[in-house]
Amino acid sequence: MKLLFESWRDFLNEEVKFSGILKLMPDPEIISQAKSLIETLPSEAIPLGDDRLHVTLAHQSVLKPFKKQLKAMAKAGELPPAPPVILSNDWEERVDEELGRKSWVAWAENQDELRDYVNQIMELVGGSPDPEPERRFHISLANLTGNPGDSVK
Repeated sequence: MKLLFESWRDFLNEEVKFSGILKLMPDPEIISQAKSLIETLPSEAIPLGDDRLHVTLAHQSVLKPFKKQLKAMAKAGELPPAPPVILSNDWEERVDEELGRKSWVAWAENQDELRDYVNQIMELVGGSPDPEPERRFHISLANLTGNPGDSVK
C-alpha cells in the first residue's frame, strides 16, 4: 500500500507545504486558470505573484500546538497527498472597510474534499477535527498592494 501511495504522489504536481500555515500549492494548470481570471480583474487589483498563489488549508493559529510535528512531517515528505484544487471559473471581490482592504479571490469548488483533507491532517497530529469550520477554501488572486498579507482575511 505504501509503495502505491508513494507512486501516486509522483504524478501529482500540487504540493502541500507547511510554513506556519498549511497550504496547498496548485499545479501549473490551476496557476494558468488563476492567471486567466486575474486578466479580468479591475485595474485597481494588483495581482499576487505566481509563486504566492496558494490555498490556505489551515491557519497558523490552529496549527501552533502541532508546529514541530507538522514541520518534521513536511520535511520528511510524510504529509499525505492533497486532493487537486477545483477552481471556480469566476472571482469574487472581498472588502474589509474597517482595515481598508480589498482582495479578489477564486473559490475552490471542492470544499468538502479539502475539508476532509484538513481533518485527515488533524487526525495524524492528534488535533481536533474541523479546526476552522468557517473557512472557505480559495486562492487569493490580487489585492490593493500585491502583498499577500494585505488580502482580506
